[in-house]
Amino acid sequence: MKRRLRRRSPRSRWVPPAWCVALLVGVVSPAHAGPPLKEKLANVDTITIMPVAFPADQTLVERDEPLEWLCGELDDYIYKALLRKLALKGYVLDRPRGWQRPADWTVEMLKSSTREQLARSLPDSASHAALLLVERVDADSQGVTSGASARVSAMIVHRPSATVAWDGTRTGKFRDSFGQFLLHGPLMMLITPDKHAAVENAFSELFAELPERID
Repeated sequence: MKRRLRRRSPRSRWVPPAWCVALLVGVVSPAHAGPPLKEKLANVDTITIMPVAFPADQTLVERDEPLEWLCGELDDYIYKALLRKLALKGYVLDRPRGWQRPADWTVEMLKSSTREQLARSLPDSASHAALLLVERVDADSQGVTSGASARVSAMIVHRPSATVAWDGTRTGKFRDSFGQFLLHGPLMMLITPDKHAAVENAFSELFAELPERID
């Protein structure tokens, strides 16, 4: 006598809820997450620091007050500040070679460009290039004390593949205190550009987020 097999009802099959499926997909196949930051920067040998770009609208940075200091122009000072900071993380910095700053080297142009256009605008000698954007600088003076805040952004572009390995935005601040005025006298207040210091602080804090280089 043949044994009859019981057919399981389709209703008895367990179907995982939608949230469970989404969780499993996210864990097993994180294809859309992209490589982690350290992996993107693992093969960085040298970072070429490009000249600082300002907004086309000069009033956003009040360019009537030059962003300079005694040790040189803003480009030179930012480069030296990042040189010290990133050397501790294992990066080697360089300046552009055989390259001239385009007339439209502005925040608006760089932000509106595609990655391919950004790569084509970089010097041939650069593998990874850091674009520095000063988006806005505001002064804040109160009597004998003065200060400023600067909103900056930056991105590291891998020129051969036209990809962005890293980017970020930061707002930095600087304020002179009354104690500095008493300690150094009025001359110190005249040669301490608040806007320059705010820009330098913003870029220093932003690039501090870069991970240590993987050898």
